[in-house]
Amino acid sequence: MDIELADLLASLRAEINRARIDSRDQDVRFRIDSIDLELQVAVEKSAEADGGVRFWVVSLGAKGAAKAAHTHTVRLALSAETADGGQVLTGDDVSGLIDLG
Repeated sequence: MDIELADLLASLRAEINRARIDSRDQDVRFRIDSIDLELQVAVEKSAEADGGVRFWVVSLGAKGAAKAAHTHTVRLALSAETADGGQVLTGDDVSGLIDLG
């Protein structure tokens, strides 16, 4: 299953916000200074008038099909901050954010 890059970033933002909200009353919190992502993406240019260029994040199971779509590796270095420019602090339980297999 491939998803659009904008949807992936929206999901990442939602997960970070959920961790931030869940950590309000925690004694131990983590500050997120940077988030580094390395993604395999397929690029599609639409011939339609309003189409433009779209980036699709390629899932691991779709590697065979993705080769035909000319995948590219994209590295993003993101800095996290709150809406008012403050630091993002999250709780000490990150188990829900890590896929342990």
